Amino acid sequence: MLTVSHLSASYGASQVLFDVSLSIQDGEVVTLLGRNGMGKTTTVKTIMGLLAAKAGQVQFGETPIMGLAPERIARMGAGLVPEGRQVFPTLTVRENLVATAANRLGRADPWDLAKIYDLFPRLGERAGQSAGTLSGGEQQMLAVGRALMTNPRLLILDEATEGLAPVIRTEIWHVIEKLKRQGQSILLIDKNLGVLKRLADRHYIIEKGRTVWQGTGADLDKDAATVQAYVGI
Repeated sequence: MLTVSHLSASYGASQVLFDVSLSIQDGEVVTLLGRNGMGKTTTVKTIMGLLAAKAGQVQFGETPIMGLAPERIARMGAGLVPEGRQVFPTLTVRENLVATAANRLGRADPWDLAKIYDLFPRLGERAGQSAGTLSGGEQQMLAVGRALMTNPRLLILDEATEGLAPVIRTEIWHVIEKLKRQGQSILLIDKNLGVLKRLADRHYIIEKGRTVWQGTGADLDKDAATVQAYVGI
């Protein structure tokens, strides 16, 4: 599904990524872990073409995508839920959902408004409400729904539950579990290792722009001292 090999990237003269590698297979949930400022969001931005890579390779399916425009990568089936949600505040909930809706890959049972409202009933209740007036948790639901409306092959969630109330976090986790059961491939950034160990198939840890550890949930427990040093749990 996605292969990232020896990726490096910079903001101007400041290099942030030095050697990031990871892979995601069809139907897998894979996490990207690490303390703040270690390069997780920069990795996502580089995968999505929002930041130019300096070196390395990114392959989506069988296609190299480094250097492609973000809209081309999105049309190939990469759906991003960005850090900070970034909904369109002056558009209604419904308008946010339909603004980028597409089924370019010809999915047999595509996401539509009815399915999103079933997944997130609050969005259905607030369909005519401006997105900027929603709570943070509702905006996160909207950001997830908006990404799903593109019918992505790969869903990328950057800080999936950061800053959300516990009840909203629980709802988001239930949705991610449901998506996994449906076979959705997911790259997930979050700090709740208790949930991630149970939910995800594999994990990668980034430290100062480098992939320094990878393994399963069982490996996280087995290598607890190493993981503690890198992510501070």
